[in-house]
Amino acid sequence: MIKKIFQQKILSWFKQHGRILPWRIKTHPNAPALHVRDQSIASYFTKTWKRDPYKVAVSELMLQQTQVERVIPKFEAFIGRWPTIQDLAKAKLSDVVVAWQGLGYNRRARFLHEMAKTVVEKHGGSFPKKESELRTLPGIGEYTSRAILTFAYGEDVGVIDTNIRRIFARVYMGVEAHIASNDTKSAQKLLKLVDDTVPKGKGDPWNQALMDFGATICVSPSPKCKECPLQDICTANVYAQKQGLIYSEFLLTQKKLIGKKTALQPFHKTNRYFRGRIVDFLRNGTSHMEDLRLHLEKNHGLSDRATFGTIVERLVLDKLIVIRGSNVSLD
Repeated sequence: MIKKIFQQKILSWFKQHGRILPWRIKTHPNAPALHVRDQSIASYFTKTWKRDPYKVAVSELMLQQTQVERVIPKFEAFIGRWPTIQDLAKAKLSDVVVAWQGLGYNRRARFLHEMAKTVVEKHGGSFPKKESELRTLPGIGEYTSRAILTFAYGEDVGVIDTNIRRIFARVYMGVEAHIASNDTKSAQKLLKLVDDTVPKGKGDPWNQALMDFGATICVSPSPKCKECPLQDICTANVYAQKQGLIYSEFLLTQKKLIGKKTALQPFHKTNRYFRGRIVDFLRNGTSHMEDLRLHLEKNHGLSDRATFGTIVERLVLDKLIVIRGSNVSLD
C-alpha cells in the first residue's frame, strides 16, 4: 500500500513542481533537423519524443558532485560546441578540458572524451542499449548506465543518486542515507527497494521526479517536512511525530547531541585543490615545469616539492597532462 501512495504523491508533486532543465528536453523523432522540442513536464510522460543518450551522458558526468545551477550554462556551451558524439570524438582532449573549466574533477572531461571515441569507434556512433555494455564505456558506472537506460531509452530501472538514496532511507527505513549505505544489508535492501518501486512504464518521469524532490524538498541537512506530501507515510517523520516533533526538528536535535564533527583539512590545502589549480594554469597553454611549480608556490601556497611532484605524476597517469622534456601541457 505504501508503495502505491508513494508513487502517486511523488508523481503528482512532480507534475506541479518539476524542473525544466536543458538536458531533459526531448526532440521529436520525425523532425530532428528542425530541433522541434517539447519543454513541458508532460513530455517526460510520453515515449513519442526522445532524448539523445549522448546529451544524457554529458549532463550526468557534469552533474556528478556539481550543482545544477553551475552545470546549466556549461552544458549548453558544451553541446553548442560539440552537438553530437561524433563531434566530441573528433575534438582534442585539451580543448575538452579547457571547456570543462569551472566544473571541477577534470578527470570527468577525459572520461567523457574517451567515452565518445569508444562509442564512435566500437559502436558505430550509437550508444549501447544494455546495462552491461554501457558499463564497459569509460567513465560509465552503475548509476550513469542506468540513467542513460531510463532517461534516453525509457527503461523501468531504478537510478540511485544521493538524493534518491536519501528519500528512500528516510521514507522506508527512518534513517539518514549515510547510515543505510554504511550497513551492507541495508544498502542491498535499499537497492532492491528502489528497483521494485519504479512504476511500470514510467521509469523516466519517476526518476526525474525523485531527483527533483530530493533536491528541493527532502534535502540534507534540513528537509522541508512541512511542505512534504509524504509526511504521513515517511517512517522518519512518523517516528519524530511520536516525540512531538516533525522530522526536520528531530534531525536538528540529534545533530546537537552529536556535536561538532572533527575538523577536516581545508579544501585549499588538499591535493584535489592543487590538481585543479595546475589544470587551470595549463588551460592558458604550455608551461615550463619550474614556472608551474613557482606558480603553485606563490599563488596557492604549495611549497613542498615532493607533494608537487606526486600531484603532477598523478595527473600524468590520469592522462590529464603531458610532460615533454621540461615542459608540461594539457596535450
